[in-house]
Amino acid sequence: MRAEYLSHVGAVRANNEDAIFCDSQAGVFVVADGIGGKEAGEVASATAVRIVAEKCWANPDATPAEMLREAFYEANDFLHSKGRKPSLEGMGTTMTAAICTEEKITVVHVGDSRAYLINRQGITQLTKDHSLVAQLLREGKLTAEEAKNHPRRNILTRAIGQEALVEVEMLEQPWGLGDYLLLCSDGLYNLVDDEEMKEATVRSALLSTAVEFLAETAYNRGGYDNISLIIVAHD
Repeated sequence: MRAEYLSHVGAVRANNEDAIFCDSQAGVFVVADGIGGKEAGEVASATAVRIVAEKCWANPDATPAEMLREAFYEANDFLHSKGRKPSLEGMGTTMTAAICTEEKITVVHVGDSRAYLINRQGITQLTKDHSLVAQLLREGKLTAEEAKNHPRRNILTRAIGQEALVEVEMLEQPWGLGDYLLLCSDGLYNLVDDEEMKEATVRSALLSTAVEFLAETAYNRGGYDNISLIIVAHD
């Protein structure tokens, strides 16, 4: 298993409110995109990612799904409590985390950061966005084109730290040799389409080349948000 990652502030924002964790030896990968005023977004994403990184494999008897769920719940409790401070009011974060073994990927997810499975046959979005526009799209109230340019496309319906209780989404996906896992924040996928992500991943001789190319593409198309991604190769 190999992995490469990159997190960039982008071309417009002063701060990078994304946070990532990448440990190919342990098979743990996390992308988070913070929300909230002042420094709250940065604190939220960094704290949530740190909690997941520390809690994964802390209990060797737990399954990957149990480990990730418990870490998400702990992160939510911590951020919700911290968010009562005036300087951190409104803090929260999206978070998509994966534990990869030889046989499968376990993903736990809240918000609109994404996980994709990629191979030469295609690209599949594994996660479902927890956002207002994604919900309207699923309900057939918006077209894909309308959703892409909707003025409220950044409104989340779920995030870590926003409520006392959070509903997490979990999935398990088999994978094998030649497959790739891509985790990313919306700063990437809003500016780089699925086919471009797939082609860059499977055609690049080095994972680092694919990661750099995709981040650079998003940056050159405006880079109006922070850009973060991890690509994991099963080989």
